[in-house]
Amino acid sequence: MIYVLAHPIFEPEAAERIGAFRVKHEPERAKLVPPHVTLVFGVADGHLQTVSDLVDKVSCQTRAFPVFFDRCVIEFDPFEKKHKLFLLCGEGNEPITDLHNRLYNGAHSSELSSEHPFEPHMTIASYDERAEAEQIDVSALGDLPIRAQLTALDLVRLDDGCLTALKTVPLIV
Repeated sequence: MIYVLAHPIFEPEAAERIGAFRVKHEPERAKLVPPHVTLVFGVADGHLQTVSDLVDKVSCQTRAFPVFFDRCVIEFDPFEKKHKLFLLCGEGNEPITDLHNRLYNGAHSSELSSEHPFEPHMTIASYDERAEAEQIDVSALGDLPIRAQLTALDLVRLDDGCLTALKTVPLIV
């Protein structure tokens, strides 16, 4: 499966807090991938060239921009059948949504679920039971909002539980 991710650049202390939080509350994913916002969700490998071309096109038309993660919500992920704690974006929500929409401008758009509208977020915890997610003490993240900068798009492949970076393309500085 092919994905497009954006890895927020945090201040060092915030990055450490988020990293430690994820290790505690979603250890498997924390080992697999650093904190990120998913822009293209698991499309078939057959779309690699289309998605790669879109990453190139979109990145050279988009300026790096700030993102403020300003609230937490628990959502059920119907694909993974998990209850997840998301950090949602206040400022930065619109440009992330715009990136997502432009990166689905191809045949792979048929793989996008219309039943689950895109909400810019960063997953920071994942549990089988909602009650477990509701017990999480989010104060370990520090004060909200958490400010970050999105500066690049990462094209990655997930194969047999292993994530391979295919390319990183910077946004306009």
